[in-house]
Amino acid sequence: MQISQKLFLAFVGLTSVVLIATLSLARWSFDQGFLDFINNLEQERLASLSVDVMTLYAASSPSTNSDQSTDVWRSVNKSTLNQVITTHSPFYRQPRQANIGAPKNLPPRLSGSPPRQPGEQQRFPPHIRPPFDKKNLGLPTGLYSADKVHIAGDIIDDSIDSISLSLKYNQQIVGYLISSPIRENQSSSATAFAQQQRWTSIGIGLVCLLLASALAWWLSRFLLVPVKHVMQGITHLSEGDYEQRLATTRADELGQLMVNIDHLAMTLAKNRSAKNRWLADISHELRTPLSILCGEIDSIKAGIRAFDLHQLQSIEQEVLRMKHLVDDLYELSLSDVGGLRYHFKPHNISESLDSMLATLSTSMQDKGLTLTHKITPMLFVSADVRRLEQLFMNLFMNAMVYTDSPGQIDVQLAQQDNVVCLTLNDTKPSATEAECEHLFEPLYRQDAARTRRGSGAGLGLTICKNIVEAHNGKISAMPSPMGGLCIKVQLPLLRK
Repeated sequence: MQISQKLFLAFVGLTSVVLIATLSLARWSFDQGFLDFINNLEQERLASLSVDVMTLYAASSPSTNSDQSTDVWRSVNKSTLNQVITTHSPFYRQPRQANIGAPKNLPPRLSGSPPRQPGEQQRFPPHIRPPFDKKNLGLPTGLYSADKVHIAGDIIDDSIDSISLSLKYNQQIVGYLISSPIRENQSSSATAFAQQQRWTSIGIGLVCLLLASALAWWLSRFLLVPVKHVMQGITHLSEGDYEQRLATTRADELGQLMVNIDHLAMTLAKNRSAKNRWLADISHELRTPLSILCGEIDSIKAGIRAFDLHQLQSIEQEVLRMKHLVDDLYELSLSDVGGLRYHFKPHNISESLDSMLATLSTSMQDKGLTLTHKITPMLFVSADVRRLEQLFMNLFMNAMVYTDSPGQIDVQLAQQDNVVCLTLNDTKPSATEAECEHLFEPLYRQDAARTRRGSGAGLGLTICKNIVEAHNGKISAMPSPMGGLCIKVQLPLLRK
């Protein structure tokens, strides 16, 4: 299954779950709210019913206190009370002819009851109201005395969640109107209304699902556009085309991924170029001594030169040159793959450097170079002694080869904070800052005056860099204030 299909199904599935949950909660909320609405209407009906009921109560005993309320209720006509309770059903409709011939001598309204508003239908005593119809009955309602004795209407179990309204006369409770609440829709009109709302909710849900599906299809295609670009870039890389770039202005994770792929392509192109250049340089370095050897051998075979000790030494010199190049390449390859073995132990780098300078001082004088040095004694580092001596030898031989005579080489060894700093300065020729950044690359050649001289193959500084990094140090090159090149090596100081 493609990722676009997975995204589409994920969007549609999530939308469906949220939609079903939302509609279900809305339906449940509607059912609960609808029943609460009907029960609130029932509370209002009981308040309206209490006016007529208390009118009958006041007419029977206006001065009776609450202790005799049960006897007063029993003195009221029970059929009249039942008719009053029934005709206050919310479904009851009083015919118009009920107002015809209404008597003018009506019982007075209760003290404290709100005045009749303009246009309010006049309430008539129960004995002149028309007969009620059983089909107009509303919620079951019962009239109880102050001590919960049933007087009229239905018998209600008030132990459950019933609707109750207390009846007060002269600021004392004389009875209760109790009604059973609706817990489910039983009428046909309420059922039809609920069913209509259910189908309406289903229709709205289907329309929303269709819109969500269309939006999910568009989003799945839109979100996969950068992914397709990334796939194309990786395809170019796998085919060896490192020149293609995924230029993007996106600031999200996909944009960062594209930037990383472009950086990877540039790195691969740079490595391929370096590999090709390295192979060409190695071929050139090996080709020069091999050409000399072939020429020497051909001259001896043709009798142009006699095979004597001088010719043998010339052949040996070229063979040693090739051996030196092969050894450097071997060590460099071992260093790159981590194959060089290091045996670290505390070592006095000041003593080792003094010994190396004493060994090379004669060679420097023979070449016309002046050696100056300032070495701080008793500086200890954790190092491999043999690799450390190889580092010093490569650095000093590089300085001797690339310093014109007469010239000067200055060596400084000092402690700076928690590192031991070795600084090697020489006189001209020099190198630019841009060239200094490439001096530690294998077989790097300068176009300026510091071109390769002698029997070196341009691998000495590269091997030095690997040795320093193996000792957790740093090495750098820069133009020297003395007019030549400055090599700076920093190694961690071993604390006593």
